Amino acid sequence: MLIELTRDVRTLVNVAGQDLRRGWLSSYLPAKPTTVNLLVNDICNSRCEMCNIWQQKRDIELTAKQLGKVLSDNLYSRVKYVGVSGGEPTLRPDLPELFGMICKTLPKLKGTGIITNAIRDKDVIERIEASAKVCADRRVDFNVMVSLDGVGQIHDRVRGKDGNFDSAIRVIRDVQERMSLPLSVGCTVTKTNLWHVDELLDYCKRNGIYVRFRVGEFIQRLYNFGQTSFIRNFDDDESYHLAMFFTQLEREYETREAVRRTYRSIAGMLLGKARRTACPYQDQAVVLDCRGELQYCAPKSKVLGSALETSSERLYMGKLAERRRVRKEDCATCIHDYHAPVTAGEWVGGLMDKYARRAMSNKNALRLSNRLPVLAGQNEVVGPRRVLITGWYGTETVGDKAILGGIINGYREKYPDAEFTVSSLYPLVTERTLRELDESAQVVSVYGPRFLNACRCADEVVMGGGPLMDIGELGVVLTAFAVAAANGRRRVVYGCGVGPLQDVFCIDAVKRILTLADEITLRDQASVRWARRLTDRKDITCVGDPAGDYVLTRKAALPQPERKPVLACFLRQWPAGYRGDRSVEEYNQLRDRFEKNLGEQIRHACESMGLRPALYSMHCFFEGCDDRRFNRRFALEHLQGLDPLVEQRPSSVDSIIQAMRGAAGCISMRFHSVLFAHTLGLNYLAIDYTLGGKINGFLKDHDAGDHMLALTEVAEGDSDLLTSRFARLGVSGSSAVIHAAVAVGRGVAA
Repeated sequence: MLIELTRDVRTLVNVAGQDLRRGWLSSYLPAKPTTVNLLVNDICNSRCEMCNIWQQKRDIELTAKQLGKVLSDNLYSRVKYVGVSGGEPTLRPDLPELFGMICKTLPKLKGTGIITNAIRDKDVIERIEASAKVCADRRVDFNVMVSLDGVGQIHDRVRGKDGNFDSAIRVIRDVQERMSLPLSVGCTVTKTNLWHVDELLDYCKRNGIYVRFRVGEFIQRLYNFGQTSFIRNFDDDESYHLAMFFTQLEREYETREAVRRTYRSIAGMLLGKARRTACPYQDQAVVLDCRGELQYCAPKSKVLGSALETSSERLYMGKLAERRRVRKEDCATCIHDYHAPVTAGEWVGGLMDKYARRAMSNKNALRLSNRLPVLAGQNEVVGPRRVLITGWYGTETVGDKAILGGIINGYREKYPDAEFTVSSLYPLVTERTLRELDESAQVVSVYGPRFLNACRCADEVVMGGGPLMDIGELGVVLTAFAVAAANGRRRVVYGCGVGPLQDVFCIDAVKRILTLADEITLRDQASVRWARRLTDRKDITCVGDPAGDYVLTRKAALPQPERKPVLACFLRQWPAGYRGDRSVEEYNQLRDRFEKNLGEQIRHACESMGLRPALYSMHCFFEGCDDRRFNRRFALEHLQGLDPLVEQRPSSVDSIIQAMRGAAGCISMRFHSVLFAHTLGLNYLAIDYTLGGKINGFLKDHDAGDHMLALTEVAEGDSDLLTSRFARLGVSGSSAVIHAAVAVGRGVAA
């Protein structure tokens, strides 16, 4: 531990030194750049909606000889990389000569690359191949980035050129397969393609193409400051969707640490935060355009002067007031995807997060809870009652959102002046949830001192967000209860489930949480029985799920939507945690068979009843398996030809309630989709992926077993399984909803 701490302190000193150089020193005593962004022309043959270069006429373009003269300046003596772009650089027939001059002139050059729109694919391929050969002859690395802003027509729409997607794919394949050059694609996110970025990511994964994403920015060299219809013009849903997408990229896709940190910063900026990452243009990069003019950075810097007329070094070192202006006025709000070494602020934040997570692991939380004293929860409260709600917030499903709404409503009935704090694994997510619920509450990160202070100061600490199950973050809840117990604060387990539990530390943590609680109410009888056996407590009661009360509250407040001939599906990927004693191979085989048969059964049901399948998401966050990702794949593989609706917008409690109420019938798989459908009194079938667990328990508690289909039953069932089960439910009158909606869909008076 001491060795690790010493290493961390040493690293902090080094990072702080880099920050000093990047900040004050680079503004007054800058080092020579190591990277050049070379813009070889100012024209383009696309008509991109986020750029106006295509409106420019051909102007001055540095010849290879002039470029060599400029790059011979002492300013470029340390340059290791040159990125060539435009405009569209492949419109220059002399492109290979330019690369030859770059390689010849820069003594420390290690690599270079090109960005292309790949519209004129034959010319592009020819000029890339010739340029790559020039670089290879001089042992300089060469890479290619192709712009790709969506799949098929989406890309063509953003780029303003029909057929551009097909030509781009031809270039990509040739560069990858025949030339074997390092290749990536770059996607610029605008108002047009923001709901299709997941589709592009899926496409690139399937086809072995590495993709980078950036948010369209106002950039002087692109002449796009008037493009406000497309650039950074996102509403709340759009901004949140993109923030979650960039978070997913950071956590699950990107491997380079600098790029991952950039994605993390972009996610925060989309939700109103300042830029967290540094930029290479602050201390190690410079822009040289086709006229020979120098700029400190591409997006925001003014032109410093002509390097054809004045020494680049003199321009670079003599215009530092402009550098300081850009840093002061623009850096904090610039969302462009430039990658740089970690800042001291980022590093300290990551260090604190690392130690906080370690301190609140299940093992350490158990140790802490056994060391701290346990005082009885206080009953007398002076002033408004302060309630801290903890759980798995920050990764909440729609069900978790309804739970939170139900808990807040429940406490408001008892304490009208109650003040709420919600602890969160990802505070930005929970802040969004509270806006959806139209609730006012403070949100604190669980990994920080504010969380511990909230545990000490709250009058009640409530575990009310998700089940007590096998999860590493049980330590967060146990820490909250232990700190609250040591300070005489009341501890409550409110409407939770219990399980699945197999890990010994998780079982011990749940037992300790239940032991420390002053009051325990659970959502189902099976959880009550399990908790009583685990703790020998007789005061544990079943009160149902708080989400149910909240669903009824929202149903009363919302208008009845128009019924549509839709089969609403609330599916999810079958989690490996529910495979039981099956081997991984057996689990994979059963999962694949289940998905295949479910697709056939949905197809038969829709074709038989004249319905359209609509796939909605109860969970829209990468942790816990984002349902939208499953839905896209499931629709692509199993619902072709049915024109499935695959909702990509983030889901709220209200949107799910209305989607269910407006459908002819529901297929529910996520636990809370079952609870929602049952509470709303709808025609539904529930797929028990828990194999006798919480879904089975809920339906038994509510005498609704005839709505249940076991996952294994679906996996082995015939194509008419869903159709026949809906018909069986119709014996008691449930089919009236389906018949009415189908009649409307067929134009028949219902």
